[in-house]
Amino acid sequence: MSSIYITEPPTKGKVVNPAAAVLVTTGPSPQVLLKTTLGDIDIELWSKEAPLACHNFIQLCLEDYYNDTIFHRVVFEFVAQGGDPTGTGEGGESIYGSPFKVSPLLP
Repeated sequence: MSSIYITEPPTKGKVVNPAAAVLVTTGPSPQVLLKTTLGDIDIELWSKEAPLACHNFIQLCLEDYYNDTIFHRVVFEFVAQGGDPTGTGEGGESIYGSPFKVSPLLP
C-alpha cells in the first residue's frame, strides 16, 4: 500500500459528527455501531490481532468518550479518522495513559 496517505492533512469542508459509539456485541470479535449525522457505521474489532487497541476503544466507547467528536481526516475510498476531542488529530487519550505497542502481526 502506498504511504502517500500518511501525509494527507486534516480534511477541509463538511464535518461528519459522530453522535455516539455503541458496543453491539462482545466476545472474540466485538462489534461497535458508530452513529453519525450521515448514517451508521458498523465496526468489527480484531481483538485477537490487536487486543490492547480493541480494549482501549471499547472502554472509551462505554465511557461515551467519542460522543460529539468529529472525523478530522477523510481520504476518499481509504480512511476516515476521528475520535480526537480536539478535532485536529493531535489529541486524544488512552485508558493506558501512554502509547502502547502496536501488534507486529498487523500490516
